[in-house]
Amino acid sequence: MATGLTDAKIAGRPGVGPAAAKMHVASVPARTGARDRTQAVIRACGAGFVNGR
Repeated sequence: MATGLTDAKIAGRPGVGPAAAKMHVASVPARTGARDRTQAVIRACGAGFVNGR
């Protein structure tokens, strides 16, 4: 998510299917208290979970 991948691109990675990618991405904001995936990424960056790549 932090690199801008869509659900479909995440699902294209080995071992990740479309339904699993969509489910996990959709659950991130709820688990982080963010209102959407953008805010979840901003919070992850601020907390040091995402490096500067």
